[in-house]
Amino acid sequence: MLKVSIAPDGKEYPLPTEAEAVQEKLLLKKITEEQRAMGRKIVAVQGLGFVGCVMASVVADATDKDGKPIYYVHGHQRASKRSYWKVPMINSGVPPVSSSDAEVPQIFHRTVVEKKNFRATCDDSVYSLVDVVVVDIQLDATKPAFGEAEKGYCDITAFREGIRTLGQYIQPHCMVLVETTVPPGTCQKVVKPILEEEFTKRGIDIKINPPLVAHSYERVMPGAKYVASIRDFWRVFSGVNPQSIELCREFLSNVLDVENFPLTQLDNTNASELAKTMENSYRAVNIALTLEWAKFAEQIGVDIFKVRDAIRKRKGTHDNLLRPSLGVGGYCLTKDPVLANWAMGALFNVEGSLDFAIRSVNVNDTMPLHTIELISKEFSSINNLKIAVLGVSYLEDVGDTRHSPSKTLVEFLRKDLAQVKAHDPYVEAWPELEEIHVHNDLKDVLPDADVVIFAVGHSQYKQIEPKDLLAICKTKPLIVDCSNFLSDATINTYKGLGCKVRGVGKGHIVD
Repeated sequence: MLKVSIAPDGKEYPLPTEAEAVQEKLLLKKITEEQRAMGRKIVAVQGLGFVGCVMASVVADATDKDGKPIYYVHGHQRASKRSYWKVPMINSGVPPVSSSDAEVPQIFHRTVVEKKNFRATCDDSVYSLVDVVVVDIQLDATKPAFGEAEKGYCDITAFREGIRTLGQYIQPHCMVLVETTVPPGTCQKVVKPILEEEFTKRGIDIKINPPLVAHSYERVMPGAKYVASIRDFWRVFSGVNPQSIELCREFLSNVLDVENFPLTQLDNTNASELAKTMENSYRAVNIALTLEWAKFAEQIGVDIFKVRDAIRKRKGTHDNLLRPSLGVGGYCLTKDPVLANWAMGALFNVEGSLDFAIRSVNVNDTMPLHTIELISKEFSSINNLKIAVLGVSYLEDVGDTRHSPSKTLVEFLRKDLAQVKAHDPYVEAWPELEEIHVHNDLKDVLPDADVVIFAVGHSQYKQIEPKDLLAICKTKPLIVDCSNFLSDATINTYKGLGCKVRGVGKGHIVD
């Protein structure tokens, strides 16, 4: 039986055969030799997910003062059924991610098709050919009990295996730049020892050729400025030794706009890793705080978003106050406090815990339940209610469903026996909730709806005219606004058409 990898759009890509793997090794060597003859250094990006694939294209797009590419980039993705499809898709010049940023398809076409200095592969031998490896493989936190992040931990098995693969192939001069968000201590206590072990097995003297390991975290926002958030934004970095630091500085300076967004060097990789997890923990605590006040505002007839706007006028101290919503999603805020909390004991043997950060994760993870509370106040039972959920990604105008709060929302609505249909213009499939079909046409989810939940602020949803939505519904559903996606004028229009409207933090809505 032919083994295939199925892309989100349903297209099947056969996994490579043994004969094809042999040919791929030869092709990789040929390409690399040709590129070195052109004076280019060779980079591999390990992991072509939401960060890795765009980072690879940004590296390939970097040019010298004469406008010539500095690097040739081999993107690497394992030949698994779940993710191999990214390799042939990228090699056709098409990005494996969906975004509202027009620069995403442009930069992939430019580097893959026009410049021909970015190509994807699944062959591990590629790491023996490169000068730099950028590590973007996924490392997640495991939270075994819902709403109890204090029990969370980090399973670094797959990450360790990925680093071990590098140790088995890379040349001693190759710098390993860890871009993955990792628990503090990972480069020093996990990456470096594994590389030293594998180097020693290969007969490499680690005193003469110590592994070159650096860490620099991205601040990617996969929305309208997806590419710019990687290339045109501030970076923090460090390394395990002076040579690693200088190689990392040189690489980042070649790839990023460091003239307008200067690099920040920290003392060591422990500090750089701590900075990333603390930075995201700060945001997680900020958001958790707003939900507490949003509930208060609902009870006393106040619009928390207008209050927030008033507070944010205090520039420099309060203008970064975030907003309540359906919940917190994405790959960072939901896990980074857990990674750091786990590292305290597991990597540093330090007593104590990061209490505020962990409590914020619990608040944020359970935040979708508040939206269900708003619905429950309007109906005697959720059982059999027909509910349309608009938006399943974690962020507006992107197709990333990792840790989306919509998952929690849908799961708990279904536990209450509601009939749930989901829509998202950017999502073809929902790997974290495979039993739910994600529709791309509103006419497939809105008819006969009792409740319409504006879960994510996609631009398409904000442009829907109330009369058009009700024409498709053929009902007068309860409208639920999860994060100020509907203006007061739009809310009043819905009310004028006979609908009730409720919203997170919107206590000012009067029937």
